[in-house]
Amino acid sequence: MAVDFTILDNFNNTIRQMQDSINVSIQQSIKANEQVVKQLQTSQLYSGTTKKGDDIKPSYALSTKIIKRRKGQPTDRVTLRDTGDFYNSLEIVAGGNAMIIRTIISYSIYLINKYADILGLTAENWQSFIDEYTLPTIKKNFDDIIARS
Repeated sequence: MAVDFTILDNFNNTIRQMQDSINVSIQQSIKANEQVVKQLQTSQLYSGTTKKGDDIKPSYALSTKIIKRRKGQPTDRVTLRDTGDFYNSLEIVAGGNAMIIRTIISYSIYLINKYADILGLTAENWQSFIDEYTLPTIKKNFDDIIARS
């Protein structure tokens, strides 16, 4: 009696396709929602929070606080927002299973060296993005693969 493994082979192939589609789904969700990622990043910076969830340190110098007060900007935390150029310069790059938030504005090296860990989402913001945008993309791609199998 011969055993036909075609069904199992098809099932294994479908599972492999689903596994392979996860990184593609992550990239798709990031690329399709770059503005959401930028908004999460700028909101996080404006709240004075690093990607590790810590306060951005060191605090502003007194001279900077005086200037910020004149402009009506917050001084109780480091926001790294003055003209908005730094925030507007942020770029989102979708990688294999991650994303890179970068900027090429001339003074970004100074900001990153001084404040460290300012670019990148907190675990909470990243999880929020995954729940709202990435998981639905993964599910849709899984459904498409299953429908084709």
